[in-house]
Amino acid sequence: MRRPPHSLTSSERQVRAGFLAGDLVDLSAAAASVRAAALADLLSRPVDRAAHPRAALRLRGATVTGPLDVAHAVVAVPVEFQDCTFDAPVDVSGADLVDLHLVRCRLPALQARLATVRGDVSCAASEVGGALDLRDARVGGDLDLSEARLHNPGGNALAAARLTVGGSLRGYGLHAAGELWLGGAQIGGNLLLDGATLTNPDGRAIGADRLCVGGNLRAGGGFTADGDLLLIHAEVGGQVWFVGATVRSPDRWALHLGGTTAGSLWMCFRSPPDGRVRLSGLKVDTLFDDPRVWPERLDLVGCTYRLLIPRTFGDGADEPGRLATVDVRQRLDWLRRSPDGYAPQPYEQLASAYRAAGQDTEARRVLLEQHRRRRATQHWPGRLAGYLLDALVGYGYRTWLAALWLLACWVLGTLAFTVWPPDARTPADSPDWNPALYALDLLLPIIDLGHDSAWHATGSTQYVAATLIIMGWVLTTAVVASLSRLLNR
Repeated sequence: MRRPPHSLTSSERQVRAGFLAGDLVDLSAAAASVRAAALADLLSRPVDRAAHPRAALRLRGATVTGPLDVAHAVVAVPVEFQDCTFDAPVDVSGADLVDLHLVRCRLPALQARLATVRGDVSCAASEVGGALDLRDARVGGDLDLSEARLHNPGGNALAAARLTVGGSLRGYGLHAAGELWLGGAQIGGNLLLDGATLTNPDGRAIGADRLCVGGNLRAGGGFTADGDLLLIHAEVGGQVWFVGATVRSPDRWALHLGGTTAGSLWMCFRSPPDGRVRLSGLKVDTLFDDPRVWPERLDLVGCTYRLLIPRTFGDGADEPGRLATVDVRQRLDWLRRSPDGYAPQPYEQLASAYRAAGQDTEARRVLLEQHRRRRATQHWPGRLAGYLLDALVGYGYRTWLAALWLLACWVLGTLAFTVWPPDARTPADSPDWNPALYALDLLLPIIDLGHDSAWHATGSTQYVAATLIIMGWVLTTAVVASLSRLLNR
């Protein structure tokens, strides 16, 4: 229960005098202190806004002693503290406020769970020694944490689960020791963390499952995170931007975007992520990446994108530079980085992106590699059949190989029958001997050129004839099966 002080100090009378007029009371020169109970009493009283439309608590350079407790109160005036020091936590839990500004202040903690702020909340350039608790709070305007320092190692530096922000959450240059907990938060504008430094090496730097951002999520411009970045099943209306970012979480999740939906994803880090990166289930229209900083461990199962565009940026640049050149062999290496081994979907997705870009040759190369990777997971009968299909027709993506095999068999058969010609079945009715036509007739299993039935191989040439017949059927069957599979796809 809040109890107002029985008498006011001169500094407190000065604050009260400026309250109704909304004047900024500057106590920095006198280094004066103000009791929190006097401020809480002032804020909790009703104010006639018609008679005092500019009423506001605006205080600079004061030391606020004792806990400032306006929990569950209706504060009808804007509240602004500049360059103030609080020796006890500020508690506005469940309160109804107009605005709350704590700019360049120092305080042990801010408790604002279930608070409703119709305007803006700012802790810009402030230092918070414990948790900044905004769980289930509602902010109608912007939440500004730019250049703030939040210090709660091993705990929640920012506890903002289920927070609702009508505008943007700005964290330019934010320094946080502890977790930014944004699970289930809804931000109508942008989430801006450019230049922020997040440190929680034994846990999560950001825990933001089911986060919803109406605009862009930016974590570039020197953004650094030591700890897991978990943005699982998040929804971002615009870009997810990691240009120039550094993310580190060895042996854990340097970045987890599993199940996230966004307009585009920019993975142009300043250096390769130290830790595992998971894009499984990610859905974006365009995926931008820099081949120089691809993660060593990358999960892509279920990741879907329409366009895949490589970009590079210069050293120290915050904005992406020119288009990069990435050939299909590099992209196949990109797919092989999954620690869980082979999965078919990433190959099919990459082939789809190549086809959408009109690069059919590259698409076929990716699908061929898919079958080769799948072959390595099969038992020996499947592997044997796979090696045969690969050698003969490249799993249907290199049907021209069948023509080369046919040509090679035809040439070898022609040479063999030139040296060891077969005997005529009926010499009087046999056509003129032609080793090339005889070899071709044996190779073609359906077409009859009239030479196979007119001549009869003897001795060692019987094995040559049998080999040509078998090769003809095998190659024809492989081509037909491959073409049928391609048509079914």
